[in-house]
Amino acid sequence: MKKIMRTMLSLTFICFTLTGCLKSGMEELTNSSDKVLSSIDYTYRFLYTDTIQKGTAKQEIQQGRMCEVIFKKNTEKITEGGLDGFKTTISYDINSVLKAGPTGSVTKSMLYKEFEKLIKTDQLNKLWVYMTISDVATITGVKDAPKLGSEGNFSTDHIYRVKAADGSIKDYLIKTVKGF
Repeated sequence: MKKIMRTMLSLTFICFTLTGCLKSGMEELTNSSDKVLSSIDYTYRFLYTDTIQKGTAKQEIQQGRMCEVIFKKNTEKITEGGLDGFKTTISYDINSVLKAGPTGSVTKSMLYKEFEKLIKTDQLNKLWVYMTISDVATITGVKDAPKLGSEGNFSTDHIYRVKAADGSIKDYLIKTVKGF
């Protein structure tokens, strides 16, 4: 009987929880004409090997850990060739380096030195870029523009198309400048 009561209470709680996050009177966006690209973020990623609990009986070598470097940016709005867009100068310092997972024997300074070696070769060729657009809109690259959310070459200018829910579109020019 106790099990049945617990199950019923759990189901009741779940029902209230799931329906509790719906609000009435929210703005209807299905036919929105908003097609704004409002921000761009740049990162660089590389894999490294780390030793967790080094020198103990629980020592563990972890391979394929990801280090992410979040670039500092200076973005200005531009209009060029009839297109609105953004010119973003990216740079970095040691604080741009993020270390994933639990602390191991690899330090932030070690990762920074490794990143500096890699970025000298890769330059703007292996960047991960994320863009913020209007709600209910979609974004796609035009021609050879790299797919967003994956590694891409931003050493040349690219055009991205934002499509609003109502089907209207706006193209944006993206210029990435190396500030390092």
